[in-house]
Amino acid sequence: MDWTLFWLVLGPIIGVLGLGTTIYFGVRAVRVRRRPHPAAGPQGISLNVPPPPLSTTHAQITLTIDYVDGLPDSPPKIRDPFDEARQLKREYKYREAIKLFEACFQPETTPSQRAALHILIGNCFLSLSELEEAEGHYREAETIASQANNKEALAAALGNIGLIYQTRGELDKALDYHQQGLKISTEIENREGEAADLGNIGNIYRKRGEQDKALDYYQQVLNIHREIGLKEGEAADLGNIGIIYGIKGKLDKALDYFQRALNIEREIGRKEGEASDLGNIGIIYGIKGKLDKALDYHQQALNIEREIGRKEGEASDLCNIGLVYGKRGEHDKALDYFQQALKINREIGYREGEASDLGNIGIIYGIKGKLDKALEYLEQALRIFEQVGAKIEIEKTKQTIGKIKKSKESNRGQDSGTV
Repeated sequence: MDWTLFWLVLGPIIGVLGLGTTIYFGVRAVRVRRRPHPAAGPQGISLNVPPPPLSTTHAQITLTIDYVDGLPDSPPKIRDPFDEARQLKREYKYREAIKLFEACFQPETTPSQRAALHILIGNCFLSLSELEEAEGHYREAETIASQANNKEALAAALGNIGLIYQTRGELDKALDYHQQGLKISTEIENREGEAADLGNIGNIYRKRGEQDKALDYYQQVLNIHREIGLKEGEAADLGNIGIIYGIKGKLDKALDYFQRALNIEREIGRKEGEASDLGNIGIIYGIKGKLDKALDYHQQALNIEREIGRKEGEASDLCNIGLVYGKRGEHDKALDYFQQALKINREIGYREGEASDLGNIGIIYGIKGKLDKALEYLEQALRIFEQVGAKIEIEKTKQTIGKIKKSKESNRGQDSGTV
């Protein structure tokens, strides 16, 4: 969601923007190691710029942790709205589900059931990318579970709080919460909770650029999910493993994993997972230069994200569509999509996505020869990446800024030489 892939070098772009032939353009997706070739920009400026990252939730597939305690076996006045709410949640009708979960708070609702309801409501808000609301409910669940000495509920609350910090880019805090949740889940032998935290820890290592470590975590989780028969988890794991192979440049292997994940998601009807896999497949086709196919997959993903109201995913797909148009040389159209994505990521507080959008906008202005404006956006992106500790993105964005500054100096030298 998050990122789910890193620094992509796409294929050649028509006109002044040629990814791999004229200028690098970034998608937070699979990275292909290709040798850059300088080309003249719109003002005769030689641009050989490494890619900024692009936000996409497809770069990481996370699983929130549900906890239901004894709610399915509670009295009808609690059980009935609870059952209806769970069905609405499965249908991605999150706001309607929230109202019915709230109706389950009755005088006879036990503390553990209250903790469970707060976790379920928090998960709905997280799916809607409303982080503050989600965190508030997770915190309530954490407090209630601690007081009731309910370790399963406590582990779920802690793990989900970790997801909030992941989304905000506070990786050290996220790691701490996931490790707390993992410790408890392992202690009480809750295999599903253990797997969720292991997978989310893997996402953190991937974000930090420790791909082999991330892959090891994903493999551990895949084994657990297959052992306990959790198809939803298996699909997420296959998708995350595909991301690692994509980062390593093993595109066909990545595509195979994404397709396997997509097949499972469609089989079980999990829309958010389907959208993530479609987006990742689109990225692979973009790298391979099959732009019409890439655009089709990204559009399918965008339609699903809008259908289920998942803002973070919508921003991802808008960015990826923008990249395809950029690769086609339709820079104004690309810029429009990046601006749409930036607006959403700022609304939901997804800092890494915001930084990625700013970086991509900066690249477009660089291509247009508006180098001061390009630097303004790239420096904003760099500040955010530094705040969230995204090491790879920091280095790449610095390289981009350096290349543009050199281009400015070169242009000034050419101007002074002609006076």
